[in-house]
Amino acid sequence: MFQRIVVPLDGSCLAEWALPHAINLAKALDIKLALIRVLQQENDSHYHYPADPVAWDALQAEATAYLDSVVSRLGALGLEIETATLEGEPVDQIINFAREDGQTLLVMTSHGFGGISHYMLGSVAHKSILQAHVSFLLVRALSDQCNPLQESHYNRMTVPLDGSSRSECVLPLVEMLSRHNESTVDLVSFVPSLGHRYQIARDDPRLDTVRALESEFRARIKDNLSHIAERLKNEGLHVQSRVDVRDSPIAALWEITRKGQSDLVVMAAHGNTCVSHWPLGALPLNALVYGETPLLVLQDLEPDEIELTFAEKSAREAWGH
Repeated sequence: MFQRIVVPLDGSCLAEWALPHAINLAKALDIKLALIRVLQQENDSHYHYPADPVAWDALQAEATAYLDSVVSRLGALGLEIETATLEGEPVDQIINFAREDGQTLLVMTSHGFGGISHYMLGSVAHKSILQAHVSFLLVRALSDQCNPLQESHYNRMTVPLDGSSRSECVLPLVEMLSRHNESTVDLVSFVPSLGHRYQIARDDPRLDTVRALESEFRARIKDNLSHIAERLKNEGLHVQSRVDVRDSPIAALWEITRKGQSDLVVMAAHGNTCVSHWPLGALPLNALVYGETPLLVLQDLEPDEIELTFAEKSAREAWGH
């Protein structure tokens, strides 16, 4: 499934919030960790990295020493760890490094060196995740207190499914994580309210037909979800399932995963309404931007299957390639 977990670190406590989650995943999946630090040499950068060779060499040595210290702190956990110090624009370097191996899981925090802000995502996390086109785990880092480097634990995982094979591609990963954490798996599916979607009034004679269609769709989804839950239970997992008719599936997922009701949300990048030229479907995109829970998204498309955005096309034309 994955061959390595890539964790970008910038020396801040906020960025290190990703490490406990990366430890859990590395153990559950039995894969190596790759810790990276990106140095940007620009006079106009807010990082104020020096341009002269001596100061630059000192900065490189400091970055290497920092990564070595993190490895030392993780030493007792028995993990396979590699490190890399990269030079250049942080987002570009993170994306290039993540794409070097197609079987990469990118684990990073919502905020880093730039500090906590009123934005749900910092610019580096936002750009890296949306343009790397690889699977990712986003950790919400909204406290600048440094945490001990110990493994996170997921007592309860929420897995949204919509009846499509695309959405179900996460199930092998969910099984491995559930076994490692001995966690409860909540399989959830939300049937859109057709009456709400098409603004059908209560006295409209078509409402009965619409409700019948909703009930039929809900029964079909529930039957599929029950089969999945039963199979996972037979594998020894603790599983619960629910199907709700809701006005907004996006709002429904937000409601059931906030305020500590879930430790991890796991979903596919696309579902039954897959638009292949977008890196994320509506549900994972909204969960990424507005969610409050760690979010693991399995990218079901290869990077070359995702169409360039208008901005990416324009930039390539401007740069001449």
